[in-house]
Amino acid sequence: MENEALLEKFQTLTGEKNYSELSVYLDDQLITDIAELIHEVPDDADGIINNLSIGRAAAAFRILDFPLQEDVIHTLPPPKIAELMNELPADDRTAFLEELPSEAVKELIKLLDPEERRITLSLLGYKENSVGRIMTPDYIAVREEWTVKEVLDYIREHGKDSETIDVIYVIDEKGQLLDDFRIREFLLVSTDTVVHTLMDDRFVSLHTNDDQEEAIQVFRMENRVALPVVDDQGVLLGIVTID
Repeated sequence: MENEALLEKFQTLTGEKNYSELSVYLDDQLITDIAELIHEVPDDADGIINNLSIGRAAAAFRILDFPLQEDVIHTLPPPKIAELMNELPADDRTAFLEELPSEAVKELIKLLDPEERRITLSLLGYKENSVGRIMTPDYIAVREEWTVKEVLDYIREHGKDSETIDVIYVIDEKGQLLDDFRIREFLLVSTDTVVHTLMDDRFVSLHTNDDQEEAIQVFRMENRVALPVVDDQGVLLGIVTID
């Protein structure tokens, strides 16, 4: 590879902010050379990925080592991450996700299109009739140290992206489920109330490997519109709604 020439050209066009020519130039390079360029200047990975066609960006990303892949993801804005994750072949995407902690996996799965999400959940090992295959990562989770005002502000900002706002979940810094609340419980107390003071640590959850038929019985017994889904460490990965 003409490493120095490629790097020099990239830096020149970037410095000139000539992004139209940069895109044409990068798309004309070998995928292996693009991957090596990312390795050479990982801090500029966002500039490289953003100026490649998405197909070529995904092709370069999939041949990077995992630590570098993780670094690249951290440099990209959410819309580009979503585009990249959806473009990756399902097996390469799954191999990448399997190396990540469950909290990061949950956030990335949120960015997938419904069909890609279904495929990915399947490849991540959730059995065909398991709760893990039908859970959605679109829910509202808050922290126990927040005030009710902070919770309501958060719901206003993010509620439109949630499957339901009838039930609000409380998680810790590791993403582990601590409690759940009906939204009306927050509406009936003072806004300066701290979430922790309302918690009773009593909640019902499903496990990703639970059978869907068993989940139906839990819904019937608990009279819930939604139930949280956790992994072996108690990390909240998604919810299942009654429909």
